[in-house]
Amino acid sequence: MQERTLAALARRLRTKEPQTGGRKRAAVSVILSDKTAPAVLLIERPKRQSDPWSGQIAFPGGKFQEGDVSLKATAIRETLEEVGIDLERSSDFLGFLGTFRTHTANIEVVPAVFLLRGKVRLRTNKEVASHMWADLSQMLSGQAKFSHRVLLGGELREVPAFKVGDYVVWGLTHRIISALVDSGSA
Repeated sequence: MQERTLAALARRLRTKEPQTGGRKRAAVSVILSDKTAPAVLLIERPKRQSDPWSGQIAFPGGKFQEGDVSLKATAIRETLEEVGIDLERSSDFLGFLGTFRTHTANIEVVPAVFLLRGKVRLRTNKEVASHMWADLSQMLSGQAKFSHRVLLGGELREVPAFKVGDYVVWGLTHRIISALVDSGSA
């Protein structure tokens, strides 16, 4: 993904916050590292019995809370809490990628896309087991695509996924990245 592709992606993003259908709402930050060879920040959630997304690869983000003026504000707040990046000071907001519904809960998730202006230092909290900057060109080229077997609802299923380093990206995060790289490939 180069500057031209990044510009194509930015033109497709929505500047107006998407409407949600009255369900629970959440926002995630899709943070791109730079214009020439963008990578996207992925986090691994810690393994916890009570967490339906335990151990999964995700974006920084979380549920809309009272006091959040918008879903963009939710994404910015959650990113600061989880990985210590102040997106208001260190990035440009490119827009929203639409609305995605989770499979495990009745939550609508709105990805907010940000482009960092320079290098940042991450300071993760207890909601993050690990993190990595994943090369978007690898996913854009299709090199990282494969079928992953996962136990869902007591049933073993094959789901589309990306293999990036030690991370297996599937589910909601896979759908968001797919929408990102598909819209950026024009």
